[in-house]
Amino acid sequence: MPDSELHEKYAPVMRFARGERFFPMAVDAYMAYSALYVKDQAAPLVPRGRVTLDDLTRRYSSRDAFLRSVATGPLHGLEVAAEWGTGAVRLLYEWVQHPAAIWTEEAACAAYDWLSERTRAATQLFWWNSLLLPKANADKHSGLRAELPRFELPQSVRDAAIEAYEASPARQDYTYYYRMAQQAGYLDLQYWFFYAYNDWAGGYSGFNDHEGDWEGFHVFFKLDAGGRPVEPPAYVCYLGHNSRLTKAWDHPDVEKVGTHPVIYAAAGSHASYPQAQQYPLMALYNLIDYATGDAFILDHTAWRHRFSLERSAWTSAFTGSWGTRYWLPVEWLCKTLGLPTLLPGEVNLPGVSAPRGPQFNDEGGERATWQNPATFAGIA
Repeated sequence: MPDSELHEKYAPVMRFARGERFFPMAVDAYMAYSALYVKDQAAPLVPRGRVTLDDLTRRYSSRDAFLRSVATGPLHGLEVAAEWGTGAVRLLYEWVQHPAAIWTEEAACAAYDWLSERTRAATQLFWWNSLLLPKANADKHSGLRAELPRFELPQSVRDAAIEAYEASPARQDYTYYYRMAQQAGYLDLQYWFFYAYNDWAGGYSGFNDHEGDWEGFHVFFKLDAGGRPVEPPAYVCYLGHNSRLTKAWDHPDVEKVGTHPVIYAAAGSHASYPQAQQYPLMALYNLIDYATGDAFILDHTAWRHRFSLERSAWTSAFTGSWGTRYWLPVEWLCKTLGLPTLLPGEVNLPGVSAPRGPQFNDEGGERATWQNPATFAGIA
């Protein structure tokens, strides 16, 4: 079967939670109301509404470039962090001291009540682990149920993002991006969804907000001796928060409409899940993904655009961010807390800095889902 038919045959059905304000869109529609900035410059390189794909692929493709879809709110990390309480600032300070905190069974057990041998690998992949595991371990053993600081953007930014998105004439041109990759005897059919805004913290008491949001879902086919995909698929992989949940295609948790898998997208965060329910991520801090599927249904026939990432030049050319990225001086952290100054420098403000595209991770290298998808999914 040609690739074009394969991705259409298995195109997902998406069910969204009540209150969701953003849905999968084309990057062109997002760019139509965005400006293009570069780090440390107050004026945009390209003004709002005039950004082109050529700008992203040829002129301003650097890692320090970023799109900005809102015309209000902070432009610099200092402006964001200055609004946070001492708890969030201290969390950042401790993270800067130990940015590569080691994942341990003890710390993970303190944070994730649902941890098991089957989920152990997935829990190691949450982006916030280096920030939160040491705190969760300390809080649980001290008997304190300390409030978790939220890495929020101002409400005015969320309001502006909603207003700009809802004014877009193309917001209902529902779009997915796809890619075919082979590894370890499997063909991985990747679906990628772009959202204009992640309002998990501001809208649903989650951990963080940020402009732009790339989320995904994978379908794995075994390859026969001739290198052709064997149907039906062998596995599906639900992605969220850089972690993953892999299920066999015929697992009872995997809901399907014919050949089309059903994805329950969590409110605000847009993480993908197999069933309609609330998913407690960190019970210690009441951190929940609401993938209740009790509102809008995006049927597999409703996709207006289906674009190949391999044929989209910006996929590999644009290494910048799909929303505002914030940098924070380390010196400010130390001064704010009255603590000794660490090594001079700055950090990307975690949580609120927008993501890079499907190919690139926060540090600018290739995502594990891009390089070794079968290994990432745990089936290689």
